[in-house]
Amino acid sequence: MSKPTSPRRLVPVLALLLASTAVSASEPAVTLGGVVMRVFDRKKGDIVTPDEASDPYGMNVDALLLVRVQGTYEGDKPLKLTLTASAAKEETEAGSRRAWKVTQTRELYALPEGGVAQVPFVLPYQCAGTVKVVATLTGPGIKDTRKLDTAFPCAE
Repeated sequence: MSKPTSPRRLVPVLALLLASTAVSASEPAVTLGGVVMRVFDRKKGDIVTPDEASDPYGMNVDALLLVRVQGTYEGDKPLKLTLTASAAKEETEAGSRRAWKVTQTRELYALPEGGVAQVPFVLPYQCAGTVKVVATLTGPGIKDTRKLDTAFPCAE
């Protein structure tokens, strides 16, 4: 018969287990991987780059911003993913373009087992030389932000 393990021997092992659990609990399990801009071409019925769109004037297309969320999550409260896109007023050869700002929010109750999700945001395509995009993920113990400086180009 084996000799019972002494409680004194278990103390260091338990301390290491508790310390490793405390460290991993403080690190967020979910992060943002980045933001990618595409367009949905209504004529083609396809997702393409802005250069591949069938209309160079920004007509019959919608802006499609894909936010990559990495990690796993199954909490009581949903994660909140907010995307804001904005452009300042511009003067171009074709005339002036008004300033605009669009904000959309998605609630994420669970993420895929593989640990990567692409969350789509569809926005009106409004021609702009500079568009600032900010994606923010918030939830219990989670706050992460990614930015994208892009353009919604149109032929002049």
